[in-house]
Amino acid sequence: MKLIPIEYNDISYPSHINCDIKEVAGHFDKSFLEAQGKYSLHTEYSYGKRKFNSPILSDYKTIIASQKKGIPQLWKSEKWALEFANFIIQLTNGIAPHIIEIHPPFSDYCDINTFIERYLIFEKAVKSVYPKCTIVIENRAGSRYSGGKFILSKANDISELIELLKIKNINLGVVIDFPQLLTAENLDTANMNFDKFSQCLEILKPHTDYIKGIHMWGKKKSPTGRWVSHCGTLDTFFLGNSPNKLCFINLITDLFDDDTPRFFVPEVNSSHEDLLSIVNDFFD
Repeated sequence: MKLIPIEYNDISYPSHINCDIKEVAGHFDKSFLEAQGKYSLHTEYSYGKRKFNSPILSDYKTIIASQKKGIPQLWKSEKWALEFANFIIQLTNGIAPHIIEIHPPFSDYCDINTFIERYLIFEKAVKSVYPKCTIVIENRAGSRYSGGKFILSKANDISELIELLKIKNINLGVVIDFPQLLTAENLDTANMNFDKFSQCLEILKPHTDYIKGIHMWGKKKSPTGRWVSHCGTLDTFFLGNSPNKLCFINLITDLFDDDTPRFFVPEVNSSHEDLLSIVNDFFD
């Protein structure tokens, strides 16, 4: 498995790993871009409420109106898609992103076919300014939104999307956030069902040419016993069960057993030591 490291949350990789791409936040409450050099723009992901008060966003009334209790409704309409492209173009202000990472809509107002129609409007506008930019979409699970779920969560959702992208010859890549995939598939690391996880990866296997990267992060339990996401390591995520952790890593490695380089984002919010642990799990 060949991985292209992307720096996350300003936490540096070990010195022996050359990392020249940095993830930069581009959600709806951003009013300026914190980018220098090569970067991946992580756009709005609709987990929780936004203020919608960015000076840039004030020009985009459809985006501001497309919300439920403050949570953005991504890909709400064709006009939304065009405004989203223009928001990104204005936010980046000529500083070309190497990657733009987008996220799926909710099921109460959009299905996969409708999303693709709206995405093409977005892609045309973005590519007219940044023709060399790679655009990818991440699977999502978990939000404070009510009334619908993300349409790209489970392995079957990802497979359905990629099949349509192939039929329509659309060059939208996919990045797999594996902890979110576990959540969507109701896979519990405390009692891991590796048969089910293997089945999920078998569904993805025919589509690896469209999978451009992976996200990886850990969880650990707080003093009250509550799981805290994007903290800890894969060891804490698997409750110290090293054989299960290694099986998880090996199955992912086997899925991408080719010569295609893929982006790797370690979404660690806790410490440099935790990041080093996850990086070493995949780069050793």
